Amino acid sequence: AVSGALARRDRKGAANITASALRITALVAFPMGVGLFVLGKPIIQLLFSSLNAELAGPLLSTLGLATVFVCMVLVCNSVLQAHGFVNLPVGGMVMGGVVKIVTNYHVVAMPKVGIFGVPFGNVFCFGLCLVLDLLIISRVLRGRPRYLSIFGKPLAAAAVMGAGAWAVYGLLYKLLERNTIAVVGAIGVAVVIYVVLIVALKAIDREDL
Repeated sequence: AVSGALARRDRKGAANITASALRITALVAFPMGVGLFVLGKPIIQLLFSSLNAELAGPLLSTLGLATVFVCMVLVCNSVLQAHGFVNLPVGGMVMGGVVKIVTNYHVVAMPKVGIFGVPFGNVFCFGLCLVLDLLIISRVLRGRPRYLSIFGKPLAAAAVMGAGAWAVYGLLYKLLERNTIAVVGAIGVAVVIYVVLIVALKAIDREDL
């Protein structure tokens, strides 16, 4: 869509499509990442009962945050490539890869951290890639997106949703002592909270829909 707009010399349209793509990705990725972060251990217990949830749960929680950056980086890279900047995203990924290797090498070697340090390498890697991509987009694109407007409302809604999911899970598990019911109930409440907040905050517009 961005390439098509640019082919028509519609730079304003390309900027609008870019902002919409980033906003829609944030609307999907933020609640996903926050949900995995706050319910990492219960989700592991639900899906993989044979695993050690005390070990795997925190790993999934940290990787949940990394997935947010991964989703946003994929879209940013596509936007930059659509504008003809093919090598810049590759350079950012190389730098992120170096950070991941260095982080894993040093953090995993710490006796008190061990395997728990592996997901942090992903967080730092794709976090750096995302920051670099957003900086490049803001410098090379005309009509650069307003990041605070794009990311602020989805992030606020996802944060409140995460707090609600965590509270509902704790309450249901305390009352019923059934992990499956508690996880499903927490996710159901989280969906309602997030949808209501997205509508109330007007985080999505008619063009996005």
